[in-house]
Amino acid sequence: MTDAASPNSITMRPVAPGDQAFLLEVYKSSRGDDLRGLGWEEARIGEFLAMQYEAQQHFFESEYQGADDEIILLAGAPAGRLTVERREYEIRCIDIALLPPHRNHGAGTILLARLQDEARREKKPLRLQVIRFSRAVNLFERAGFLRISETGTHFQMEWSPID
Repeated sequence: MTDAASPNSITMRPVAPGDQAFLLEVYKSSRGDDLRGLGWEEARIGEFLAMQYEAQQHFFESEYQGADDEIILLAGAPAGRLTVERREYEIRCIDIALLPPHRNHGAGTILLARLQDEARREKKPLRLQVIRFSRAVNLFERAGFLRISETGTHFQMEWSPID
């Protein structure tokens, strides 16, 4: 994708059983930079990330049974994944990831703005967890998210609507 994303070019559809290979590709494309920094070979990284993806899928299925799991479509073509759980006291962005050709063109910002609009209407905080060394931390901070806690590996971030 070479042009900036426009709100009208971004649509969503529910994840379907045939999407697993695509979802694994999205997952692998958004992780592993830390392992490359450790000098791991690509084959080893791929195997490790495939195992991590399977673990994530099982975790999502058990912990986020009420989540909306969707494929992000840009101009009708699959470009990423957005998983959101709407809870009584918060909106939880569980996963947001775009394939590399679709990053840094505004789609992530537009998707976050949509979630922020929903949070504003619902008068609920929008929360997420992000790996500390993820490039997405900058995106979330530019969108007004604040780090509310952290572990050795992750930041918990929150955006609250201002009345």
